Amino acid sequence: MKQIETEGSRYPCTELFDAVVDTAKLRSETVGRDEAGNLILHVSETINMSSAYSSEETYFLLTPEEYRDYVETARKNGLIRRWDVKRLLREAGEPPAPAGKIVSFETVTLRVSGMRYVMEYELLPRGDGAEVTKYGIRFSGEEDLRVPERHTVCSLAEALKLLNRVRLLSWDGFHGPHPKGVRDGTMFTLEATVNGGRRIRATGSQNFPRHYRDFTDGLRELLDREQGGAAPGRGEHR
Repeated sequence: MKQIETEGSRYPCTELFDAVVDTAKLRSETVGRDEAGNLILHVSETINMSSAYSSEETYFLLTPEEYRDYVETARKNGLIRRWDVKRLLREAGEPPAPAGKIVSFETVTLRVSGMRYVMEYELLPRGDGAEVTKYGIRFSGEEDLRVPERHTVCSLAEALKLLNRVRLLSWDGFHGPHPKGVRDGTMFTLEATVNGGRRIRATGSQNFPRHYRDFTDGLRELLDREQGGAAPGRGEHR
């Protein structure tokens, strides 16, 4: 990130940019791209004109990655309304495809909840195979009790094929805010550790990453086989 015009600015580039990101006192907008594809961010005015960070004509040049970080941080600090985040991120273009594929995994957990239910799908490696378990979540005191409802065993190759078919690596960092005007819906949280320690996390509320349905359908198809294998205990506290 660098400042490409400083007319009217009282502060150095990094301090002004921090003010844009960390407070809701400055408005900003993207106004174009340079030849290299970087985005031009225009700090156009102050909401509170008595603010010390007065800047009428200040521009920042950000890479697409820096712009995504800016949007997410500004959203958390109230600068950007959450229903505008998806539109703004489109300005940065699609993030680069994650390198490589999933070749191993330590754990994959998908929690899904609605108005009257909470459940989890868990995928764990077991030697040359993989265990798939669906848990119902029961609330007991301060802990969640996971009650196994369905369980199956598949080959490790099948599990890896599913994870790569739905491009699980690309889910990392996904945050799907609840759509405006939608009263109910389904919420999900995915947490996974793959490839010897690489972590994947994604969340959403009635807003899902690409291939989400393919993933849940794939898990259900595996569970429909109802193969043998040692099922987990009757209930596990979490």
